Amino acid sequence: MSNENGEIQRLRRTIEQLSDQMIRSKEQEERILAEFSDMNNELVTLQRLLAKNNNSLEAARQQAVDAGESKSAFIAGISHDFRTPLNGILGMAEMLRLSPLSEEQEDSVSVIQDAAKLLLKLIQDLLDLSKLEAGQMRLEMGEVDLQETINYIVRLLEPQVRKNGNQLSVDCDPSISNLLEGDSTRITQILINLIQNANKFTSEGTVRIRVTLMKDDEITQMIRFEVEDTGIGISEEDQNQLFQPYMQTERGRSSEYGGTGLGLSICRSLVTLMEGQIGVDSQEGEGSTFWFELTLGKKDGNQSVASAQEHQGQDMDNEAPSVSVLLADDNVINRQLVMLQLKKLGITQVDAVVNGEEAIAAFLSKKYSLILMDYMMPLMNGLEATRKIRSIEMDEMRHTTPIIAMTGNVIQGEKDKCMEAGMNDFIGKPFTLEILSKMIEKWQQSSEPTEVLNMGIVHEIAELNTDGERTLLGMLLDMYRTETPGKIEVLRRHIVSGDHVAATEVAHDLKSGSLSLGIRYLSTLFAQIEQFAKEGQSRKAEPLLDALLPAYQAACASLQRVSKD
Repeated sequence: MSNENGEIQRLRRTIEQLSDQMIRSKEQEERILAEFSDMNNELVTLQRLLAKNNNSLEAARQQAVDAGESKSAFIAGISHDFRTPLNGILGMAEMLRLSPLSEEQEDSVSVIQDAAKLLLKLIQDLLDLSKLEAGQMRLEMGEVDLQETINYIVRLLEPQVRKNGNQLSVDCDPSISNLLEGDSTRITQILINLIQNANKFTSEGTVRIRVTLMKDDEITQMIRFEVEDTGIGISEEDQNQLFQPYMQTERGRSSEYGGTGLGLSICRSLVTLMEGQIGVDSQEGEGSTFWFELTLGKKDGNQSVASAQEHQGQDMDNEAPSVSVLLADDNVINRQLVMLQLKKLGITQVDAVVNGEEAIAAFLSKKYSLILMDYMMPLMNGLEATRKIRSIEMDEMRHTTPIIAMTGNVIQGEKDKCMEAGMNDFIGKPFTLEILSKMIEKWQQSSEPTEVLNMGIVHEIAELNTDGERTLLGMLLDMYRTETPGKIEVLRRHIVSGDHVAATEVAHDLKSGSLSLGIRYLSTLFAQIEQFAKEGQSRKAEPLLDALLPAYQAACASLQRVSKD
């Protein structure tokens, strides 16, 4: 009996222990569930906060984008607004210098030119700084001929250097490749800025340009550029802050020297953009050496250096070939200036209009050798007018008329818009008589009329009869019409995407097919595109693309007439 009681007691204790464990487990489960519920609530709250933050971040991002676009639009507008009157001032001053003047009048014109150039430099510095801060500055990679670049800079700046009583000398390492790859414009800008600074703070001394090869491998060369002067020098304290925006040394801030303190900051930003280094070595009272180092790509081939002085001293009064120009500009000062410049170049067949609508009307009524089109005009701007003109040329199978954008807005994005609209080139205000002359010469030569067909070949084909009712020429023309538009579109895609090999093959095929039918002008376009693609420079072929379809349509129309005859 006692054994049974003992067993019962053990069972009771076991049951009690199990019950206690179950109760504790239940309590632990409830605690875990409660903690999970709390965590879940926190997670939901966090998700809501995250969603709210995402919305806030997206709104902030969009606000930044809108602000950037507004800033870009502001920069574009203010650039045009500043440069347009400056173009009038500098242009008219240049025209005055070319006319008979007394010594006192020449001095007055020189003051006007110097003041306007200084103002233009200050505006350019502010615009460059704005573009750099907004991340809108883009490098324009291309060929860099350092010898030609240095020669150009020397010709440009030597009169200023001599005026300050200084001597300008150049020491260029002969082992540097003739042709390199980089942004020639920005390298030139940096060197000009450093040389002008050196000249400004040096009197009756020397400014030396030194270009040295630092490293050389199969595909690149590291080049060190130095601008050394014997001027006032820079204290160690000032050197530490010299490349900051608006920073000038104590002596540099004096009215004797002037400036905004932006030049060196812009130089540093441009060198950084090109993944280089820039610095200065100087002692107060003992001159300075500003230097920067860039790694530039090597170009294939080792072409000889062309003389940079071939065009120096050209007589601008020589009579130009017969050229008719349509000038579209809403600013009366600029219209008068450009007409005077054109007259000085011997071009008297000029029609001037004040907006895009008038430009289109003039284009429809008369054939022009060249159109100078302002970017910003009322009623219809230059871009819209250009698109309309290109559409008319395509519909009416006209040869394309060179259209040159003329504007004070020199931001790269705005240049791209001009090219996308169908313009052929870009001339930034203010521009000199020499720049305008070279631009007209360039596009007048390229726009000389070319025979649409080689009539000798066409007549040979036309004289070959077929067994059927249709002529061989008609049959070949139908085949050409069936295949060519599609191939032109394929060529366009390859050029735009930069597929040089495929573009070369398609351009060659189109050229051969066109030549076999006696299509002369269009085949020359295909040949030019083929050559650019072979050289790996498809981008240079892009301006030719817009001329293909009008040339194709003109060729087909001419062949159709011959076939019917």
